[in-house]
Amino acid sequence: MSDGEKKQRYPGPRQILRYMRLEQEMRDDGTVWARTPVLDDLLDSGGAMRLGAIAPMCDLAAGAVSSANVAPDLVATLDFKLHLSGLVRSGFVNALCQPLRVGKNTILSESRLTDDQGDDAGAAYVTFTRLARKDNIEKISPMRRGVLRYQSREEEARLPLDEYLGIRLHPTELSFDLDHHARIYNSFGSIQGGAMAALLERSASLAGERAFGCPARTVDLHFSYTAQARVSPFRVTSEILRTSEDSVLCRVELRDTGLDDRLAAVGTAMAVPIRD
Repeated sequence: MSDGEKKQRYPGPRQILRYMRLEQEMRDDGTVWARTPVLDDLLDSGGAMRLGAIAPMCDLAAGAVSSANVAPDLVATLDFKLHLSGLVRSGFVNALCQPLRVGKNTILSESRLTDDQGDDAGAAYVTFTRLARKDNIEKISPMRRGVLRYQSREEEARLPLDEYLGIRLHPTELSFDLDHHARIYNSFGSIQGGAMAALLERSASLAGERAFGCPARTVDLHFSYTAQARVSPFRVTSEILRTSEDSVLCRVELRDTGLDDRLAAVGTAMAVPIRD
């Protein structure tokens, strides 16, 4: 990533928050409403919104809730859980995020997901850690009231999510590589939290595809952030822990091979076959 990319106003014109066309609103009661549109390039082979395409919205909403509770300090994602209980195939995936616990050093939030008809689509539980703001870091302004829309600043052809993320699948191993680039970095110059979730989601789906011999979708993801991923190339791998007729449980991780193979994220995920 070039110095110019790091210094441009965050998020950049093609960064994942804009690419997902996210919208959010900080409400007077301390909750955050958000939504992300169901777009063709964000669907799995069964025509449903991918968990990895929903994750950036959940991370964004949780980050807004957490930031509001620690200002003027900063926050960073520490732990991320997302469970899909329903499939959304059109319209929007909507979220209502609220703080469940505001501690001295961590903030736990819950996002309840619904489709446009109000039917349950899942839930996310995200923990952020407080980062004391140093004197040499510009103060972050509180999120303004009203709807904030992360629209792309330039017209471009939509890409399949894997291609947008720059994933290079290994032909036989349960792994893939990618380089760091302006689409996925955060304001710290590391992989953005929602982008990290999207990468780990793809790793779990890959394990399901290889195990079942057919397309698969990730329906559960739980992982912890262990270090910033800033250098690259990154390697994302999965290890199958248990297989049944209708699900695969696997361990997923992301390592920064450009920085002493540093472990940046690790967790578990469940994938199911898409046979419809």
